[in-house]
Amino acid sequence: MPVTIKAVEPDSVADLAGWKAGDQVVSINFHPIQDVLDFRFYAAEERLDVRIRKSGLLTEQTIENRNLAPMGVELEDFRIKHCGDDCMFCFVDQNPSGLRESLYFRDGDYRMSFLYGNYITMTNLRERDLDRIVTQRLSPLYISVHCTDNEIRHKMMGHKTDDRLMEKLQFLRDHDIEMHTQIVLVPGWNDGDVLRQTIHDLYALNDAIQSVAVVPVGLTAHRADLHQLHPLSQQDARALIADAHTWQDVFYTEIGRRFVYLSDEMYLLAETPFPQMDRYDDFPLMENGVGMCRDFITEFDFQAEEFPETLETPRKVTLVTGELPSPILENHIVPRLNRVLGLSANLVVAPNVLFGRPVTVSGLLSYQCFVAALKDCDLGNLVLLPPDCLNFEGLFMDNKTPEDLSATLGGVPVQVFGGDWVEFFEILQSL
Repeated sequence: MPVTIKAVEPDSVADLAGWKAGDQVVSINFHPIQDVLDFRFYAAEERLDVRIRKSGLLTEQTIENRNLAPMGVELEDFRIKHCGDDCMFCFVDQNPSGLRESLYFRDGDYRMSFLYGNYITMTNLRERDLDRIVTQRLSPLYISVHCTDNEIRHKMMGHKTDDRLMEKLQFLRDHDIEMHTQIVLVPGWNDGDVLRQTIHDLYALNDAIQSVAVVPVGLTAHRADLHQLHPLSQQDARALIADAHTWQDVFYTEIGRRFVYLSDEMYLLAETPFPQMDRYDDFPLMENGVGMCRDFITEFDFQAEEFPETLETPRKVTLVTGELPSPILENHIVPRLNRVLGLSANLVVAPNVLFGRPVTVSGLLSYQCFVAALKDCDLGNLVLLPPDCLNFEGLFMDNKTPEDLSATLGGVPVQVFGGDWVEFFEILQSL
């Protein structure tokens, strides 16, 4: 299928070539164009022989782009490939009703892995997909491994045949494709000796595999008719942290990086301090919840040096978070905010009424959760929400907006924290 142009930037290369929204790019330099990655790769030439369909008519044109200027087009989204697994711990299967439609789709598309850092299992990767990854240098990729023991892997991930994981990883390594990997840890399945073997197998490819993130399995209250699984206990988390720190010291001595990184949830579950900044090796997995809390605390302490000593007009703010990260705000953030004269900062911990009490992270709090936690509170002048509770469209998981929440709470301003405490004080003073 050719790609359809969604928009054309004025005075761009595409605009000067007469391209319009609705036109379809069929091929560039005799290569079929099926998605944005094809377009980016094959359009990066000084001379482009293009076949384009305009108003239903197929035409050919040559474009000279000697400066390799951006083409200046926005292309329509491609159809995302479905995941090829049926994992016993898949979070999609545990979703309640009433969420955004996209949250019920199992994404397993290597293109999304390259473009946005989505983790994929590679089960549905065919040889032509692997060849394309190499040809177009789609690197790095983000791979969900979970375990390398084939028997356990088949049971955990619903495989009926060997998905050739290690063979695919080896192929990508042999062709200089960088990878970041992930293990969702399920007690009784891929922990203990199975985890050690998985780490060992991945470390053998450490010149291509840059990291292994280990995250605890997420279990909601909506697991009727699903496999009976158990969450990580505090004892499990503490034992894993001890093992991981030992592995990290060995790996750092050998290759100059720690290779295995535990998600912030592990340290919160264990109720142990987060590692210092240097143990995260420049935070390669921040978006996967590895080092986010350490970075948040460090950045807060840095910005706190510029906090005002007093507010011109007294203000009250309500901070909201999930149950798991609440000790960070209770013990570190709120006390420092309350040292500012005229500022009264109050913390509300929101149980997850949408996914159920087993889910305690702030990123899965919804409009319903915030309403339930805040409806009977004295909220003051501002409600400050955690930074990861909205998607890129500004929606909670249950399709509501912060404006909806504000209206439900009687009109009190609702702000999602954006990382800048100076901006926070400016907003607060402007109310």
